[in-house]
Amino acid sequence: MRKLDEIGICPNCDCTISTFVTKNYKRFAKCEICGVSYALPKRGTISNSALVCPKNNFPLLIIDRKNQQAYFWTDQPCFNCVKYDKCETVKELISEFKELKVYGY
Repeated sequence: MRKLDEIGICPNCDCTISTFVTKNYKRFAKCEICGVSYALPKRGTISNSALVCPKNNFPLLIIDRKNQQAYFWTDQPCFNCVKYDKCETVKELISEFKELKVYGY
């Protein structure tokens, strides 16, 4: 297991959450203090948006894949969230991306 990057603050213990990759190239995020962890997508470039999910307080990540629109991820894909269509944070990011013409928007 290899540590890649720090992505944000853990909502449970206010320590940092880091991304890791295993020998099988599976990626996940984990807090080294309290042990909270969740899977990350296997493919795509992971970027930190510096924002936090209003529902569960995990860092909001941007997953960018070639020839596709970027999507958002916290502890799960944001498009699976019940509140996705009403999420102000996601709407704000999408409008910024459209303005800047980045991440396929």
